[in-house]
Parts: sequence; structure tokens; C-alpha cells
Amino acid sequence: MLSSRLLRQPACQWLSRTSIPSRPPIYSKPTRAFHASTPRQGPVADALLYLPHELMSLVHATVPWYAAIPLTAFLVRGLLVTTAGTYSRALMARYIGLHPLRQALAFQKRDEILKRGNFRTIKQAKLTVKKEVNDTISALDKRWNVSLRGQISWTLFQFPIFIAMAEVIRQKCGAHDGLIGMAVAAINGQGATMTNEAGEIVRRVTSTAWFEPSLAAEGILWFQDLLVPDPTGALPFIASGIMFANIYTTKNTVESDGSRRWPGVLRRTLLFVSLLIGPLCQELPAALMLYWSSSTASVMLWNLWLDRKYPAPRGYTACKRPLLMPPSPVSEGRKVLKLSPQTPYSPK
Repeated sequence: MLSSRLLRQPACQWLSRTSIPSRPPIYSKPTRAFHASTPRQGPVADALLYLPHELMSLVHATVPWYAAIPLTAFLVRGLLVTTAGTYSRALMARYIGLHPLRQALAFQKRDEILKRGNFRTIKQAKLTVKKEVNDTISALDKRWNVSLRGQISWTLFQFPIFIAMAEVIRQKCGAHDGLIGMAVAAINGQGATMTNEAGEIVRRVTSTAWFEPSLAAEGILWFQDLLVPDPTGALPFIASGIMFANIYTTKNTVESDGSRRWPGVLRRTLLFVSLLIGPLCQELPAALMLYWSSSTASVMLWNLWLDRKYPAPRGYTACKRPLLMPPSPVSEGRKVLKLSPQTPYSPK
């Protein structure tokens, strides 16, 4: 009888601790939570992103992430500059050096066409002058091999490289969307965090093969966690300021004049876009913004090296005073003798 009572457990022990209701926490530290959907990735994208991923992983094997990301940006920029960048800068240096000759030929061709005359309307004269001047300038650029096609190709070639590196960092951070998708989500007010069923604030993390949890502990300064956006919001504005300074201080462009206004329009457009990076990229991971800032700073450093190795002549522009062409000499047979009525004519 006594033994059976000793073996019997008290009734209060049948209730587990988990069944006892508890108050929900007033504040909980954000934790990582993996998204239910699978990452949208294909074999072609994996093949294209393999080399950037291996390069970044190789650099990270020796230094932490806060130094590996800027160092990778500097190495990628140096690889581009020392291959295709030097050829494009040589083209740009020759193009800028030929700009005074280009202006002189344009003025000369315009005067020749206007002296020729035989135009019905002023509009026809302007169209003829424009066509002849463009043909002359195109022939000059073709002879010196300084067409804008190579320069534009170099500019467009850098954009896919930047997108590829940003995609690698996105997968390492476990972000659900790409660079454009995260920017659109920031515009729509969708942050990088969400609330689970228990009311806790968790981070949107997508499980990928290249996910790096060490990014959460290898930050620096005020952004110790590189998987989440900068808590102070300073990194996007730093990237915006560096990009604005790079565009504003660059010298590898042709000075805009009255004949060609597109360089100035393009420059002002890029300056305006650079100012939008700060407010629109607040929800991007700190690792991505660190790479963006480091990549733009690397562009400025390598541009200094290119300016020293391939300098472009400056200071030779068209004369500010209007160019007055002297009248063409009149032949002896076309000279007209103007006689005054007071002067009698006496043949010899």
C-alpha cells in the first residue's frame, strides 16, 4: 500500500512546463528566419556566378568579411581596368585630343557650304550644313579610330559585372530578392524583416547554397551584422556621396559645347540618379552597400592611375571671339570699276 503510493506521481507533475501559459515578450531581438520558398536559380546563373563566388571566398579565407568585400571590389576593378579599361581610356584620350581639330573642321565646312549658296530656304541650308559637318567629323574619327562605340561598350560592359557581384553577395546574405527587387521592395515599404506567428521580429533569409552565416559576426564599426541593413542608415548615403563625387570630379569626358549637348545632359542625369541611392537603398543588406561603396571608391582610385598613364590634352578649345573669315579674292575679269559722277572718264 505504501509502495504504491510512493510510486504514484503527484498530480501537479502531469502538467508540463510548456502547457503553462506565459506572457508574450514585450521586445525580442530580431532573429533569422528562413523563407519558405526556394531561391530562383538556374544552372546558367550558377555557372556565371561561380568565378565571382570563388574569388570572394578565396579572399575571405585570409581576411574577415569587412575587409574581404572591399578588397574583392578593388581586385575586380583592377582586373577590368588593366584589360579593357586601358584600351577604352586610350580611345577617350585620342577623342578628347582631336576635339579642337573637330571644331575647326566643322567651322571650315560650314563656311564652305554657306558660301556655295543655292539654298531655297534657311532650313535646307541648316540641314545641308549639319549633314556635311557630321560626315566630315565621322571621317576624322574613323581615320583615328576614336568612335564612341568602343567607349560606350566599355561603359555598358561594367554594368553586368557589378550585377553579378551584387547577386553573389545577395546569395551569401540570404536575401530573397535581387538588387532591383530589393530596391522595388524598399519603394513599396517592404523591409528586410517580418513578424512571425508569435509576434517576434525576424529577418527575411532565403536558404541558398552560398549562404554565409559568418557575415552576421564579421562586420565593423557601427554595422557589425552584414546580413541586415545598416541600423543607422548611413551606408546608403555614403555610397550615394561617393558615387556623386566620382561623377562630379571625373575628367574623362569631352567638354560640352553648343554643337553637342548630350555629354552635359548625361552627366546631370547620372548626378541625379546618384542622389537617389541614399533614400532608396535603406533596406539593402549592409554587405551589399559596403561592396557598392568600395566599388565606387575603387573606380576613383583606378581612374587616377588611368589619368596618369593615358593623359588627355586639355585647354585647347575654340576661340571665344567669333571667327570672321576673310572675303575670297575677286579675279581680274570680275572687277567692276566704280566711277564717280564728278570724275570724267578719259581713255588712255
